[in-house]
Amino acid sequence: MSQSLEPLQTVPLFGGAAEIALPPRLADVSNVRPVPDNQEVYTDPNVDQSLIIEIVEHVDVPDSDSAQHCFNDLASVSGAGMQQIESEAILSLQDIPGVPPDAYKAIVIGEQLVAKGRQATHAANRVQVILAIIRLKQVSSEVLITLNTPVFVSSSSAAAQDIGAGEKAHHLMAPSLMRRVIATFKIIDYSLFG
Repeated sequence: MSQSLEPLQTVPLFGGAAEIALPPRLADVSNVRPVPDNQEVYTDPNVDQSLIIEIVEHVDVPDSDSAQHCFNDLASVSGAGMQQIESEAILSLQDIPGVPPDAYKAIVIGEQLVAKGRQATHAANRVQVILAIIRLKQVSSEVLITLNTPVFVSSSSAAAQDIGAGEKAHHLMAPSLMRRVIATFKIIDYSLFG
């Protein structure tokens, strides 16, 4: 079955204060290990794909630079050896109808060269990173939804033991999956933002 036809299942986020629909193959990481309170993390270990929904404080950068800023910040925090943005687009209310109409919404697609966990740089994988940002200025917060999908897995990477080394194909369908997923994101209770 192609990923674009994968069924999506609604899951509550942040104790029910928000929700999103995800492929059932993405498992809740909090059932396995602790996850920070400001994050919800889902993963499919069979393809080493992960989706992270994160609430962060509003960053004082212009809207037009915000998605690129978050992409580069993620690369820095992850210790990426390389980062490259391939495309960026402003999203409309139709793209994410479950958020306030005046919220700035954008998406960036790129690649980062990152090692898993504490592995050395020679074990780095080329990962497609699709990051959507929803800027909620009225509550001084931003929601980041990030889909990470391997493009090339190093033979030295821990991921190679689970999914094999070399070129991977799931990233080809990741942009359409991300568009479908973010369209289902909905904020239900704004007290989530303090």
